[in-house]
Amino acid sequence: KRIPTHSPEYTVSRTYLDWLTELPWNKESKDNKDIKHSQKILDEDHYGLDKIKERILEHLAVRNLKASRSKKGEKIKSPILCFAGPPGTGKTSIGKSIANAMGREFSRISLGGVRDEAEIRGHRRTYIGALPGRIITNLKKAGTKNPVFMLDEIDKLSTDFRGDPSSALLEVLDPEQNFSFNDHYLEVDFDLSQIMFITTANRVDQIPGPLRDRMEILDFSGYILDEKVEIAKDHLIPKQINEHGLKKSEIKFSDSCIKLLIDSFTREAGVRNLDREIGSICRKVIKDVTLKKRKTKAIINSKSLPKFLGMKKFRFGLAEEHNQIGEVTGLAWTSVGGDLLTIEASSYKGKGKLNYTGQLGD
Repeated sequence: KRIPTHSPEYTVSRTYLDWLTELPWNKESKDNKDIKHSQKILDEDHYGLDKIKERILEHLAVRNLKASRSKKGEKIKSPILCFAGPPGTGKTSIGKSIANAMGREFSRISLGGVRDEAEIRGHRRTYIGALPGRIITNLKKAGTKNPVFMLDEIDKLSTDFRGDPSSALLEVLDPEQNFSFNDHYLEVDFDLSQIMFITTANRVDQIPGPLRDRMEILDFSGYILDEKVEIAKDHLIPKQINEHGLKKSEIKFSDSCIKLLIDSFTREAGVRNLDREIGSICRKVIKDVTLKKRKTKAIINSKSLPKFLGMKKFRFGLAEEHNQIGEVTGLAWTSVGGDLLTIEASSYKGKGKLNYTGQLGD
């Protein structure tokens, strides 16, 4: 009231007070206590991922039991989970399903390339244009103090002269500290212990040690052929048909076509490329119908698939086709999935010496 409105200090104080009053200090979402309903939502949205779903349902069951037996006002800490696995296995999308299953708001921050500590903790109010960090900003957007909070790509944080954001995240993710998180802009403690934090990473070894220590790591190992077939039938094909404005009666994918698509046109741990190839087939069908080269109904099978996508990109099952003398099959592991290696040996007359070649290390 007392500061003149044309004074620069007026806007600074006004903005600060707006932030303080608009934060959800006491607003909470009521948790959905029906575990069967939560299980149904998780199963509808994702196929497989049994360990992850089981962990979420265990958490909900524990919350329900503890809430019924604990004293009034006693708080139940939420777990801090880390979903680690190759791209395209559904790490980010299952976060939304968990929020729906629990009846909570969903908030997401991508940490890829974040290298400024102020992104997490905010700027001090002495700086011009100071703002709170992204944790507080997203809490204001969510409107409740207990959302499901997804921190994407936690293994891709970087560090430079502006500070180390991974160290700033310790206060956010450590259950012993996060009940009094202090943002530099607010300078008032905010309780983050009711938030369910979920982080995602492609490589666990690239997450800084102290940060990794505070999270419960759940592995997304990738999908096998049968799982990919079910995912394609139940989720990817209906999604692509809908996105391209087709009707279910206008296009049909046979089981043999889906298997050939997975084996010979995509080689990955997740299902992103499979999704793209199904989309590509839908577009080609629409183009053919528009140019009147095809009737309205298209049945895609293993014989017609090469007409849409061309030559096979991958040859699968080479090792099983015929026995090769002097060949052994190896396995390679990478952060985006694995591969089969064929290692060959050939013999020739030598001088009785043993030579080491290549990078054998110690």
